[in-house]
Formats: sequence, structure tokens, C-alpha cells
Amino acid sequence: MKDRAYESISNEEEVCCLIGQAVIELSDANQPVNKSTLSLKLLSMADQDTDDEKVMLYWLARRAITRRPYPLYESAVRQANSR
Repeated sequence: MKDRAYESISNEEEVCCLIGQAVIELSDANQPVNKSTLSLKLLSMADQDTDDEKVMLYWLARRAITRRPYPLYESAVRQANSR
């Protein structure tokens, strides 16, 4: 029986690695790195992959970079910037 917490952490780490890989590839190609280009790069990488589980991780990575941060996070960022 798999431990769900371990599985979640493993997926989170893999998603972070995929985002990092996409950033590196964009940088190597002298492309701008922003949410839009990163999302498109991840989509392109997913299209080239045949592993369904990994394609799902690309989807999760795209979702992670395009969704709005949580309100508490936004509040913390504003407070940090005002110092």
C-alpha cells in the first residue's frame, strides 16, 4: 500500500523539476521566461512525452504557474515589500 503523503511530495518535487527544466530550456534558447512562455514550453514538452503519468505532471506544472496565489500569500508578499 502506497503512502499518499509520500506520493504527493514526490509529485510536487517532479513538478518543480519540470518547471526548472522548462526555465533552463527557455533560457538556453534566449527566450523570455514568464508565465506565458513557461506555460507554452511545458505544453510543448508534454506533447513530446508519451508517458501518461508524466503528461499529467506537466499539466499540474502548468496549473501551478498560471493560477493566482492564495490571498494569504498575496498579503504576506505585500507586507514583505512594504518593509
